[in-house]
Formats: sequence, structure tokens, C-alpha cells
Amino acid sequence: VAVQKARSASFLSSPSAASDLTGDPDSGVSAYVPATRSFLPDAVALTGRTAFSTRAIGNLARPFYPDGQVGQPNGPLSVPIASFNPFNTGLQSALIASNLVAALGGTSQGRCTALPDVTPGQNRLQNGLQIFAGGMPVYRGGVLVGAIGVSGDGIDQDDMISFLGLTNAATRLGTIRQADARIRADQIVTHSARLRYVNCPVAPYLDTNAQNICQGL
Repeated sequence: VAVQKARSASFLSSPSAASDLTGDPDSGVSAYVPATRSFLPDAVALTGRTAFSTRAIGNLARPFYPDGQVGQPNGPLSVPIASFNPFNTGLQSALIASNLVAALGGTSQGRCTALPDVTPGQNRLQNGLQIFAGGMPVYRGGVLVGAIGVSGDGIDQDDMISFLGLTNAATRLGTIRQADARIRADQIVTHSARLRYVNCPVAPYLDTNAQNICQGL
């Protein structure tokens, strides 16, 4: 799950996200590109201009946006609430549907998704999309170079550890860094609500009452 979170944050933050999704042979996958562009709205969304954490991805992949507010539209990576269930969540399930059907028929392709190959036999989301918080894209010199994923005690803790882990690594190494605050997904306000990028728990440390520990980083 940790690796899946990293791959998901890297994938949707990359310049190739829209083209990869559009190149999937299943039209049910490619349809999520125009849906996302219409919802945000951003005619060139998913081309690397926005850094998406997996918390932001999760916001867009819920059957209500903002999450939990009944009667609101579904996020663009989700299906409407009337169709939503654990086996039909939206892009997350659409990406693996063809392989699931093949596996049931005894002809699995050996990987979860049918996105275009980057190298022979490998694509950017080999084991599917993850929508739980705890994945952050990593940049060097303003260029996306990868991502970090954390999975463990709970998604708020995963979110904090991945975010602060990347912050501390950037301080020590001096070569990698967080996404510039100006391109993070939380700069997007759509349908009267702001996307979230990171959500650090209130006063998370045992030895201090420090709050807002992710603010300004």
C-alpha cells in the first residue's frame, strides 16, 4: 500500500497522467480525464501543472465532494453515490476491471492495469491507484522525480509522516523538496470547496502541545 500511494501521487502529478489514462484501451478509464478537467475546471489538468498528494486524490475520488456532504456532486474520479460500492468506486476500480475479468477467466495479464507501457511489460500504475492519504510527490529543481508513500497506523498519521519525512529529507539532503506551495492541489477551489493536500493531526507529539506542525512547510 505504501508503494501504491507513492506511485499514485507520482502518476497523477506527472506530465503523462492524462495521456496515459487516455491511452488505456478501456474507454471507462479514459473518460475520467475530461471529467476531471471539467470538474476542476482546468482544460489541461493532469499534465503535471498540479502536485497531487494521495489525500487530494482521495478528495476527488469520493462519491460526494466535499466528502461527507450529502447531496453534493461526486468527485470526478468517483462514480455517483447511486452507483458507488466497494467494487465500483470510479477510476480506482475502472483501472483494474479488465484484469479482474481476465483473472476470473484464468487469463490474468499479471498486472493490475492496462495503461500504456513505459518500458516493455511495465506501466506507471502496475498495481492500481491508491486513494488513502500518505503519498507525496517529490521534486528536484522544480521537476517531479518521484514520490514517497507511508502506510501504517492510520491515514492522518501516514499523511503527517510522509509530509514531514519529505520535509526533513529535503533539509538534510538539499537536493529534493516538497512541491512548491504554488502548485499544490490545495490551491484549487472547486464547487465551493478547497482540495486538501496534507492534514496533520492536532498536537500529534507526546512531549509537546505544538499544533499546525505542517503549516508553512
